[in-house]
Amino acid sequence: MNTLNTMIADIMPKDLVLIDLIQDKSKIKVIVDSSKSIDLDTTAYIAKKIRNSDSLNDYLPKDFQLEVSSPGIDAPLQYPFQYEKNIGRQLKIRELNKMNSTSIELNQVTKDGIVGINKKGEKIKYNFNEIESATIITVF
Repeated sequence: MNTLNTMIADIMPKDLVLIDLIQDKSKIKVIVDSSKSIDLDTTAYIAKKIRNSDSLNDYLPKDFQLEVSSPGIDAPLQYPFQYEKNIGRQLKIRELNKMNSTSIELNQVTKDGIVGINKKGEKIKYNFNEIESATIITVF
């Protein structure tokens, strides 16, 4: 993690995780997540802390645009708590070194991975270290 990432992660509430920090010339996008829902008050609080942090002034552009948000529904799941929040949902799983992806209904999160049911009704287990990407299948 670079210095800016570390400093922003340090000023955030402890129940939040810094998922990503994208920095452009004059724009900074901070993506955070939590085991709980993240509301507008939370993102506004983080933005205010970043803007008012004297220790970050040396690392931020002079007149920067700041956006703080949670990951979108189409963002890949990266942490076990993100899988736990989505138990019961359909996921598209792509394993490392495999071309095809598999759709499952996520049923369980273990300390090492996940368990789901595929379209044939078969139980499938994946270790976290075997998953290249996992995204939520949006059903309307």
